[in-house]
Amino acid sequence: MDDEKIASAGELALGLLEGTKRRDVLAALQEDAELRRAFRSWNEYLSLIHEADMAADAAPPARVFAGIEARLFGAPAARGWRHYLEVLRAPENRDTLLLLAVAKVALLAWLLWLFL
Repeated sequence: MDDEKIASAGELALGLLEGTKRRDVLAALQEDAELRRAFRSWNEYLSLIHEADMAADAAPPARVFAGIEARLFGAPAARGWRHYLEVLRAPENRDTLLLLAVAKVALLAWLLWLFL
């Protein structure tokens, strides 16, 4: 069987063809028995994949996502106190950090006023 016919049948079965290319393949499908067999084969193969996907749980285990992240971005760092310092120093948290600093100064001033 011709590789181009197999590819065209696969593209048609997957719904990837548009416009004149789709019309040409649909017209050829009416006349070419070999193309019809390839199209039928693709549909059967895709339906088997779909049935297998529906039978199995579609979500991969969490370790798969963790493995992908580790390969892309390196191993995750241990979350110690330095991690939380970095989070506090982040630009989006500067308002919170300023509010905490003002609250600490106010508390210190109140304690000094009470005991002095």
